[in-house]
Amino acid sequence: MMFKYICIALALALGSEAYPWGAPTSACKDMIPRHNAEPQEMPAPYVVTTSSKVVKAGEQIQVTVSGMSPSDTVKGLMMQARAGEKPVGTFNIEDSNLDTVTHKRHDAKEDKQSITLTWTAPEDFDDVVKFRATIVLTVSKFWVGVESAAVKVTP
Repeated sequence: MMFKYICIALALALGSEAYPWGAPTSACKDMIPRHNAEPQEMPAPYVVTTSSKVVKAGEQIQVTVSGMSPSDTVKGLMMQARAGEKPVGTFNIEDSNLDTVTHKRHDAKEDKQSITLTWTAPEDFDDVVKFRATIVLTVSKFWVGVESAAVKVTP
């Protein structure tokens, strides 16, 4: 349910031509940015890692997206924790809890080679999740479906 609210909030905040507050709601399910370009087919020069391979329901772990070289910066990011195809848990960003994280428009000087986020596992949850990311290097060069190793959430 929270996923729908986040997507609706993103839609209301977006302009018609640009996405200064992050990805459009149409990107929430397929995680494909609407850049009028196709995702890269070659392997991504990024990795998604977690601070732990096991987390208790209701507890937090760190999720990091890192470029493999200094030139592999993150201009844009969209990330979800998924159990199968369903987004689960929340990311803690600026006193908000969101099931999908996206970026705001920013100056290139603010691009980073590594970004770490805090994720909270859902309460009363017993399953495996993977963190799935869309990572943008340039408007026309981005990768969809970059995944972490599996993380077990225990009750």
